[in-house]
Amino acid sequence: MPDDRGRSEGEGRLRPLHGGRHSLPPDVVAFNQRERLLAAVAAVVAEHGYNKATIAQIAEAASVSRRTFYENFEGKEDCFFAAYDALDDYLASLMAEAVEAQLDWADHVAATFTALLGFLASRPELARLYLVEATAVGESMASRRDRTALRFISLLEEGRSTLGDRAPAEGIEEALVGGAVTLLTRRILAGEGADLDRFAPAVIEFVLSPYLGVDGAREVVARRPE
Repeated sequence: MPDDRGRSEGEGRLRPLHGGRHSLPPDVVAFNQRERLLAAVAAVVAEHGYNKATIAQIAEAASVSRRTFYENFEGKEDCFFAAYDALDDYLASLMAEAVEAQLDWADHVAATFTALLGFLASRPELARLYLVEATAVGESMASRRDRTALRFISLLEEGRSTLGDRAPAEGIEEALVGGAVTLLTRRILAGEGADLDRFAPAVIEFVLSPYLGVDGAREVVARRPE
């Protein structure tokens, strides 16, 4: 769903399938329609919020029928889950790719948040789905959100092995991840989703300071990849 980096403005927007007969095999058409629905749920939820978004709006945004929607998903929640999972998997691979050239743990952290926020800033509707609307779905999203949080918690915990007795209090990683999510969520709600990359230095300094001190964290920020 999200893999449209590098396209010029206007490319990658939802377009209806050509009417009438076409030569695409049925499985290709079905895949296309599913992908379009995943993109559509992100767009509709960003505009209306999860609770007010309707299946009719999602189907219309994807240029498919309600029947086609139900051929792919059981309901709105199921469609949202699929979109979240696709985005989460993509961001996990993006983060892994970002740290390949980084040898130091602190630089891993900086590269991860730089890549993550750079992508989400380029797709603010996905940022809203990922960080804001996922909380509106309710308890059924808990396991997915926990899985996402654990990925970042594990990244921060890796720094403990290099600090020994100087490591911060056990459990601080969960608090740091929660604080970073709160900061970014507030920025999205303030209409700054397209500017999330601007907050990367603040997030990196925030999560690294307990391990490296403020000055050490700022040194990492200064040398982070752009």
